[in-house]
Amino acid sequence: MLLILKPWYPSIGAFLFFTVVRYIYKNFFIRLLRRLNSKVSFSYGEDFLNAFETPINIALFITAFYAAINLSPLASIHDLSFTDRILRTIIVTNFFWGLYNLIDTTHGVFFDLLERFGIQTDEAIANILATVFRLIIIMLGFVTVAREWNYDISAFIASLSIGSLAVAFAAKDALANVFGSMIILLDKPFKIGDWIKANGIEGIVESVSFRSTCIRTFPQELVYIPNSLLSNTPITNYTLRERRRIDFTLGLTYGTTAAQIEEFIFKLKNYLEGLTLIDENDVRVHFLTYNSSSLDIRVVCYAKTGKHLEYLNIMQEINLHTLELLEEVGVSCAFPSTSLYFETPLQENVTEQPAKAHAEADKPKDNNDSAGC
Repeated sequence: MLLILKPWYPSIGAFLFFTVVRYIYKNFFIRLLRRLNSKVSFSYGEDFLNAFETPINIALFITAFYAAINLSPLASIHDLSFTDRILRTIIVTNFFWGLYNLIDTTHGVFFDLLERFGIQTDEAIANILATVFRLIIIMLGFVTVAREWNYDISAFIASLSIGSLAVAFAAKDALANVFGSMIILLDKPFKIGDWIKANGIEGIVESVSFRSTCIRTFPQELVYIPNSLLSNTPITNYTLRERRRIDFTLGLTYGTTAAQIEEFIFKLKNYLEGLTLIDENDVRVHFLTYNSSSLDIRVVCYAKTGKHLEYLNIMQEINLHTLELLEEVGVSCAFPSTSLYFETPLQENVTEQPAKAHAEADKPKDNNDSAGC
């Protein structure tokens, strides 16, 4: 029995060796690396381990069979080139699989390094570059596997060039979106998290991909705008505002005196110029016009904030203090009203109609009516 198995000893030994290595890797080496990572506190250590854990585990399992078959007597008896290619293809595929999983981590490390050198980046660029890296990994893996099977890459590239015109024509919209995304990244009209309005859509930018930009509207719908359309339409970025305009009109009643109007304007202007979140150099309060039912005072100033919540808090504070000033000065706001004037007094008309009715009732009936009776 031992003499029969003797030619297989190298094969069995190689298989057992890689099996033990795989066991140590799964149960000891990975745990050790995770403990070291928890002590060192490397931000992307866990991601690196997760990216390569399964591909390396499968690669070791395939390598055990690969070594066993190549060291077995079958290697000298039969041509195992086909099996050899399959095993090597699986190992290469697992290697590129690990690199593909690693892309999410590597682009994070890459951008951390850029920020340390003072180069500011955003999440949109990170997502697009991660997609580019994935495509490169897939292409490299495909080329490596093709060369393993002795496939003529040059012929494949030539066939692509022949059909490139038709493909480009069929995918012109997709290419337009790709170029649109590049324009958006270069111009940087917005970044993820900005409040924008474009093509009639208003909301918060959630993501930017090769094809489209995802905007979360305030009613919480998700709207995907093609980048080709977005790059050719006006974009309003509300987040980039350094100041927000405050513009409102107060209508005072016509019983307000000139002295009261002057006093109210003076106090309101001083109050606005004293607020820390209001630009004191650009405050305008003026008696604007005689309206149909009010004396209009226009107030224009600028809040030194671009945040919507802070703007609402400032408006509330100004409105409440304006009411206090109106009470303090002794004036009130007018409301739309219409006055009707009658040529004949209403009281006279009311008294004349009953008198006329009584006179008609007291009239004697004519003879024809009496005869009829």
